[in-house]
Amino acid sequence: MKRILTLVAVLAMLMLAQGCKSSPAELLDLSTGPEYVGDYLEVSDVLRIGHALDTAETRQPVQWENPATGYQCSMMVFNSDAAMGTATRTFTVLTIAPDGNAEVLNLSGKSSTRNVWNIVALKPASPVGKASRMTLAASPVPEASLTGKIFNGFMVQE
Repeated sequence: MKRILTLVAVLAMLMLAQGCKSSPAELLDLSTGPEYVGDYLEVSDVLRIGHALDTAETRQPVQWENPATGYQCSMMVFNSDAAMGTATRTFTVLTIAPDGNAEVLNLSGKSSTRNVWNIVALKPASPVGKASRMTLAASPVPEASLTGKIFNGFMVQE
């Protein structure tokens, strides 16, 4: 009797795990940790983003090219708010790879101390297909530093 109950239990588990033809089982999402966007950006790109958050007016485009990677970036702050000593800026960065493939990063930065920004992604990156490359003049990288030694991208906080 124990064998039959064990066999029935195993068969039931297999059927539930596999689903049936009319309604197949969903795949399990076994993500290993948080998602990041913009992991291909270099520290110099992140420093430019931070500098733009400090200096750019709302809806003023800021553009640059990273000569080391060939990536071009166009950033625009869409919303700025300050409350209880904390500045919050919502912005996008359009990144164009050397081959013309582009994606949009939707980001938000918070700062309670001037020149110190905590930046997170509002959602996963949005591929936009091919984009025309811009003709950009060389510009210096702002002098600043990151709190971490390695930049892994901006963490997605949905």
